[in-house]
Amino acid sequence: MSEPQNSSQPPSGGSVNPDYYVQWKPPLIPPGQGRRVVRIAIAVLAVALVFMGAVTLWRSNLIALPGGRGDIMGRVAAPTGGAVVFVLPNPTEIPVAADGSFTVPNVPAGRQMLYVALAGMAWEVPVEVPNQGSVDVGVITVEVTAEPAQ
Repeated sequence: MSEPQNSSQPPSGGSVNPDYYVQWKPPLIPPGQGRRVVRIAIAVLAVALVFMGAVTLWRSNLIALPGGRGDIMGRVAAPTGGAVVFVLPNPTEIPVAADGSFTVPNVPAGRQMLYVALAGMAWEVPVEVPNQGSVDVGVITVEVTAEPAQ
């Protein structure tokens, strides 16, 4: 004859005692152990959140090193005159000279988006602005391929 099983594992085999799960009791956790695990998990998540926030802030253009500004230079090749350039941290439109050259001064260092606007349309040019330096984006060719909607 077999003895009744009192282990923490459910009985295996063909017949299952339906009262097993009613009588089952979870293993005892030492007092304070659950709180310790929760505190460790909260600390790990807090450190991960602070790290991710620091990386996001470092990669953004919200902070610039003191004096962390530069200039963007280049030339716009457009079929007609009247083009302007600007960057969003300083949205002042700078008109392009008659020969197509332009200089956008005092732009925060880091990744910026240079916008070239002509005839109601705009083109985006990604630019990496060096700290206390200048970058030449070369010749930007703009071409109006359709008439703007009226």
